[in-house]
Amino acid sequence: MRISVLYVKLRVEENVPNYNHLLPLKKMLPMKIPGEYKIAFMMAVSAMFTLAGYELIRSAATVLFKTAYGAENLPLVMAAMPFVVFAGVALYGWILSQLGPRRTLLVTSLGSGLIILACYLALMTGSKLITPVLFLVKELYIVLLIEQYWSYINSSLSSETAKKVNGPVTGIAGLGGAVGGSLVALSAESLGTEAMILLAAISVIPAAMLSNLTYVIHGQPAMPEAGPERDKHYMGWHLFRSNPTLACLLAIVFSTQVIAAVLDFKFQLLLSSDFVGKPDEETAFQGRFWGTLNTCVLFLQFVVSPLLLSFLALRWVHMVLPLIHIAAISTALISPNLVTVGVAFFLFKAFDYSIFRGAKELLYIPLNFDARYRAKEVIDVFGYRSGKGISSVVIVLLQRAGIAMSNYYLTIGFVVACLWLALVFPLTRQRENNSA
Repeated sequence: MRISVLYVKLRVEENVPNYNHLLPLKKMLPMKIPGEYKIAFMMAVSAMFTLAGYELIRSAATVLFKTAYGAENLPLVMAAMPFVVFAGVALYGWILSQLGPRRTLLVTSLGSGLIILACYLALMTGSKLITPVLFLVKELYIVLLIEQYWSYINSSLSSETAKKVNGPVTGIAGLGGAVGGSLVALSAESLGTEAMILLAAISVIPAAMLSNLTYVIHGQPAMPEAGPERDKHYMGWHLFRSNPTLACLLAIVFSTQVIAAVLDFKFQLLLSSDFVGKPDEETAFQGRFWGTLNTCVLFLQFVVSPLLLSFLALRWVHMVLPLIHIAAISTALISPNLVTVGVAFFLFKAFDYSIFRGAKELLYIPLNFDARYRAKEVIDVFGYRSGKGISSVVIVLLQRAGIAMSNYYLTIGFVVACLWLALVFPLTRQRENNSA
């Protein structure tokens, strides 16, 4: 038995009696915490700081853009997202090849903070042109950093440990979201919407320092040897041809974000109609919405997710989620109003941050370094944000053609949720076969 707080070294000699009477003392002393749990906890706290900052910037950036250009132009700015995210993931892949995972996370973390700070300074000059830039930056930086935390967790934990801690990891991280949302609700009207951007930039610093310390203490996974052939594939696209799990994950993540986009657009339109000419009040309302969401989701993360992942087959976990969203969107279709749409959006975000996250990450653990650090970024950064962006491109084009797309947001969400359900079967087939 390992003892971390007190270690008694017993020097046994031939004429010295045994020390069995000390065994009760050894049992009373705390066991050494496994390195897996330390890594999960430290990365979870890093994510907590990052998500706190994201909650500060999320509502503020959205409101600032809508104030400058109107809610009807949200699909237009989102249409640029695939190009921005593709460039971001490509740059990440190149930096990863040059610096390795530890220094890449440090560079992208501090770089994100500096870019957000620059946007804040531009806002202080009265620039409206910076609002779409800020909107796109906040959409990119959060997923880029969070997925790097998970890449390290997936490289360090066993599947059995992950089933127990993936939910609590999202829960600890989610505490930051709850705190950030509460700060927005309490201070947006007194400090102003722009001040939220500055606080978001500051929050990146402790996240960067702690995540870097985690790598320093526990080491980093070995990268495959560099070579001309490997350098051609630093984004990991070639892995999708040989691994059906990755291909299905990309399709599902893309689909989920189409649902997120249309629900978000519908929700924002309804909010704008209720808060005409009251941007600070709307910012406070959105802060309360997201703060309440992040507080409620803690139960899913700390209690429901570990239980489901430990006792229910992974295929069933993945099937339940789209079924819930199909039911919620159907209700909103029958009676479309702020309450029903808000509930559908609320449920989607709640499960996306908890059970879906935990279940999805389990699929990466058996895979190799490039799948966890490169293909994962393509899936969970490019796929995650491009789902919103590409759907936004289609929506903008159809709007330009004279079609009132806001009337079809919920229908699109329903159809894509059904597609998500169909994709669960090929996604989990390989894992089910391996478990048989």
